[in-house]
Amino acid sequence: MLVVLVASTALGSATAAAAELSDYLWERRPLLVFAPTGIDPRLVETLRRIETTRCDFDSRDMVLGLVVAEGTSTLDGHAIDVDESRRLINQYAIGDHTFSVLLIGKDGGEKLRVNEVPDLQSIYAVIDGMPMRSREMGADPSQC
Repeated sequence: MLVVLVASTALGSATAAAAELSDYLWERRPLLVFAPTGIDPRLVETLRRIETTRCDFDSRDMVLGLVVAEGTSTLDGHAIDVDESRRLINQYAIGDHTFSVLLIGKDGGEKLRVNEVPDLQSIYAVIDGMPMRSREMGADPSQC
């Protein structure tokens, strides 16, 4: 019985790994980082900045998507396949070997695009200016 439970949990995780942006509608704000490779210095610096401000990132209901041309792309820590990576690149008109960061709102719309290592405080300010975020902060005023 334990084996069946573990196997079904693993299969459930595999299903979750096939996450798409639409899975986060009205729940989370994806921050999509597009980079040529997983070791691109701009990507590495962006990840460092996110970790440095992790509480701010999480308190704004954000989720990280890494879309790389060469390497493993992920969404919320789950690997996404090459077809999904290509779909995102095409959907957001990202050029080959381009570094770009996109903030996607809970409504699924693109809210901000930068083609350099992002100033996360600016991204947080964009989010904090959204009407939905104002309601969230009123309902749960806890801050980092």
